[in-house]
Amino acid sequence: MIERVLKGYRLLSNPREFLRQERERHLKETLQNNFSIPIEETQPQDIFIAGYPKSGNTWMQSLISGLLYGIDTQYLPDRLAQEIVPDVHARSYYTRFGSINFFKSHHLPQPTYKRVIYLVRDGRDAMVSYYAYNKKLGLEFTLAEMVKEGKGLFPGKWHEHVDAWMNNPYQADILIVKYEDLYSDAAKELKRICEFAGLDRDNDLIQRVIRGNTLDLMREKAKNYNGMGHMQWKGDKALDFFRKGGVGNYTTEMENELRFFFENEAKNELKLFNYIVG
Repeated sequence: MIERVLKGYRLLSNPREFLRQERERHLKETLQNNFSIPIEETQPQDIFIAGYPKSGNTWMQSLISGLLYGIDTQYLPDRLAQEIVPDVHARSYYTRFGSINFFKSHHLPQPTYKRVIYLVRDGRDAMVSYYAYNKKLGLEFTLAEMVKEGKGLFPGKWHEHVDAWMNNPYQADILIVKYEDLYSDAAKELKRICEFAGLDRDNDLIQRVIRGNTLDLMREKAKNYNGMGHMQWKGDKALDFFRKGGVGNYTTEMENELRFFFENEAKNELKLFNYIVG
């Protein structure tokens, strides 16, 4: 009792600190009343879509949103997908819509990530896409600086990310999904995801979800709904968020010398997923 009185007296004698704490308390109460939960407060049954940047993560957010709640993804704005499958890097709070929540993350393995869909893409394609992404954000790193020195990369180099997740230090339950398989046979991969997540979804829904998430439709949605749910991709600039998609872009966008460097440094990880052989 005495300690509380003394604390209150100290706060009243420091108006700035008192106002700061009152604002913080009010914000917390408002968020709680709106069912908002700190982004770090997840549940063991939650599923994290973990992938290196530019590996189809945003595409997967929209696909999962459609699968979870039967949404016609042709009309699903990215901002709503961000609510259903929140990005741990972009939000401080989230809303739980069910007993299992999905999250998007680029992080290395975390102790709280108990169930994971690891989305992997050929690192050479990921790098040329990452380079284009950085340029759109005004980050003037050359592709060579990114590949050789790791400049402008989060959370590290591609092979380091893959190696960390394959080592699985916290023994997470992991489903590996290759971007290339999702690109060539999305229905098959989404059925694997449904089985992993315990979702009973029929073929009609799966096909509707796929049809609503073509690259052209995702660009159209970004244009029609004023962006990608992030201020840096607002309005027409959101069209720059999407590139070519597809497989094998590195063959025309990465110089041979740089490609050889990447393949030598990431040789084991590329072989693991049959991106290179021999």
